[in-house]
Amino acid sequence: MLRSCLLCLLLALAPAGAAAQLVVFDNSHDTPWGPMYDDFKAQLVAWGYTVEARTTPLEDNGDADVLVILPGDAYTNEGQIYSEQEAAWIMDYVDGGGGLLAAVCLNGTYLMRIQEIMDDFGISSTGFMASPVHYDQFEAHPLFAGVTALGDDVSQTCALAAVAPSVAVGGDGANDMIAVYENDGGPGAAVWTSHYYMMDTEGLGDHDNLVFLENAFSWLAHGGVGDEDFTWGEVKALYD
Repeated sequence: MLRSCLLCLLLALAPAGAAAQLVVFDNSHDTPWGPMYDDFKAQLVAWGYTVEARTTPLEDNGDADVLVILPGDAYTNEGQIYSEQEAAWIMDYVDGGGGLLAAVCLNGTYLMRIQEIMDDFGISSTGFMASPVHYDQFEAHPLFAGVTALGDDVSQTCALAAVAPSVAVGGDGANDMIAVYENDGGPGAAVWTSHYYMMDTEGLGDHDNLVFLENAFSWLAHGGVGDEDFTWGEVKALYD
């Protein structure tokens, strides 16, 4: 009933040609990335999103519909550690209706940097390493509509583990590669992946990676809400 009322309000009040949903790549704790994700960002723009890479303080990203935290390079990644307070801000941001896409990787420095965030979401990196990456076991979830297999032929990745409040939803049957968090109290969701190379230029076109990524950003930009005709970001804007 509440969602129906919100939809009616949105249709009545939202201006025509509403702004595209905003995806923010958070560079506040790392030097700006090189070209690794350039084609991925261009694909997001092609799907209709507004994309920004920001080095401003993390807490300035509350206007984002989806916040992205990815390693710049698994072997040379350096940067400042996200504090306990910043990790708590990210959880509050998600529980306030935002979306988060984040990744674990092989690099211990990067994992140390995001450890507080991982802890809050119940995510850890395991010792299992897949090379090449290929997995095809998925839970029933909007992320996997039209997805048969994910992976790429040129990289390696470590598996992840998820405990409450997150849950693993994708892997190879023995090891998990994708986990999700869904806000029990309303809109707000996160996707965690250990296979961030699917977003690299060489991995985007492999298997069903693009289908999954399109699903993931649609789901996250809707705050984890199902197949509604509005985005949670647009509904939030009515009350700003």
